[in-house]
Amino acid sequence: MKENRFSEVKDKAIKSLSEDIRGSRSIALVGIERVPGKQFQEIRRSLRGKAKIKVVKKTLLKRAFEEMNIEAMKGMENYMDGAVAAIFSKENPIRLFKEIEGSRTRAPAKGGETAQEDIVLEAKATNLKPGPVVGELQKAGIPASIDQGKVMIRKQTVLVKKGEKISRDKAMALSKLEILPLEIGLDFRAAFEDGVLFDKSVLGISTQDFIDRLSSGRASGIALSLFINYYNKETTPIFISNAYRNAMALSLAVAYPTKRNIGMLLAKGSLNAKSVEESLSKVG
Repeated sequence: MKENRFSEVKDKAIKSLSEDIRGSRSIALVGIERVPGKQFQEIRRSLRGKAKIKVVKKTLLKRAFEEMNIEAMKGMENYMDGAVAAIFSKENPIRLFKEIEGSRTRAPAKGGETAQEDIVLEAKATNLKPGPVVGELQKAGIPASIDQGKVMIRKQTVLVKKGEKISRDKAMALSKLEILPLEIGLDFRAAFEDGVLFDKSVLGISTQDFIDRLSSGRASGIALSLFINYYNKETTPIFISNAYRNAMALSLAVAYPTKRNIGMLLAKGSLNAKSVEESLSKVG
């Protein structure tokens, strides 16, 4: 009896997920590890009317993706490491990505976390009062000293490199310096729309970078077309212009008169005649 009830609940959950997928413009997967409950609820409220977040078992989510029978959607399974949630949205993936990334906030370290980026301290005066704190900073590996009544960081220091663990001593020192080394929030991983699976790295490209890449691709395409003599609406005017210049240069070289070069030929002839005249006058 319990097994039948469990099967019914599971089937109902998969059916609900399938309906969400069909009714959405885009579907995204986000990591939810170490996201405070309060922040998660705030994000959920901010997306109301545009998207909804569901935290479900990965096995049920995989089943729902498989039942849609869309090859690219099956690739979503590769982004399900750790604790994840699914977002069903009416927005396009780029706008949804920006919305989720914009909800991320800075947070202090407590010790034991992995640095998401190099934690760099600049050489400067701090707001700390001279005292035992100098020894605490030095213990954490920070080159601190007292100068003219102020606690100073003597030189730029990479306190923790990206990927390294933040020790308890360093976490406490960073807190005293009011430095928030961590960024917390939903970890956007991938999104699906219209049969295409978009990785986070693609969605994170800025508008200007995208425009620059398009311009670079266009320039490379034109250069290749010119190299292999491929005619299209971009290269045909260039080929015609080059052909015109080459024909003009050839006609001038062999002194073949046309209505377009006759003026230049006459001018060239006039210059040659003057040159001959000057040479003869010197001989005479």
